[in-house]
Amino acid sequence: MIHLNDFYNLTGYIAKGLSLGQLRVVTHVRFLPQSLIQPLARTWRWFAESFADQVICVSEAVRRYFNAEQKVQVVFDPIPEAEHYPAPVVPLPRADGTIQLLYLSNYIQGKGQDFAVRAFRLAYAQNNRLRLTFVGGDMGMAKNREFRQQLEASVQESGLEAVVRFEGFATDVEKAIKEADVVLNFSESESFSLTCLDALYFGTPLIASDCGGPAELFEHGRSGQLVPNRDVDAMATAITTIAADGAMRKQFAAAGRDYVRYKFRPATTYQKLGQIYSTLLNKS
Repeated sequence: MIHLNDFYNLTGYIAKGLSLGQLRVVTHVRFLPQSLIQPLARTWRWFAESFADQVICVSEAVRRYFNAEQKVQVVFDPIPEAEHYPAPVVPLPRADGTIQLLYLSNYIQGKGQDFAVRAFRLAYAQNNRLRLTFVGGDMGMAKNREFRQQLEASVQESGLEAVVRFEGFATDVEKAIKEADVVLNFSESESFSLTCLDALYFGTPLIASDCGGPAELFEHGRSGQLVPNRDVDAMATAITTIAADGAMRKQFAAAGRDYVRYKFRPATTYQKLGQIYSTLLNKS
């Protein structure tokens, strides 16, 4: 058996053909196909539905793209297996009274940092205790460096450089998340979002865009806040609302931790994968 890490990888189907059908192929779809170039995505879908023995999707948002329901199922990515620091105190007591917002994502067009800058500008006009920190890398790519430069220029033009910071790649994601009051993720397209999962798991309130997978990671209004995709006004409103309500942040933090620990518990993921492997191998 061969397990492909995404459906654009066609090598497994070639190997299956060379084995005269003896090799079993599992295709794991981790990208959100709806956001890809459709002629390519539909071609990759056809290969997966025609030649894979099992198609695994990381979320229901991904699964909805496929037609062959009998061979397609969802297996969520599991939560982290370890926690190195105590759960954060929510709301965090800060001597200066500021509310620290964290945007944890590499600087890639489409990951939503531009929406965050615009939303923060509106929210800051309502609450000058807000602070925003962007954390992420550029992956060594010129277009990503240019995107970060554009974000920094936008912040400077708005006169917000004293309250918005740009940092590089974080080596300790858990620490960064637990030191923040709120985590933001306004990506335009996410098949799942490990960043959102980490925020919920580590107990920091989350505001995320309704862009695919994040909607399945928490209960809107109970363990997190979901805002319409690309809706800057809604993002700003969510920021100001949650920043002003310590009780809401406390509820989101506790409910988010409980929800993901149950829904995405590692044993469930591994058991599902084990069942898939066993079933396919028993067909040999």
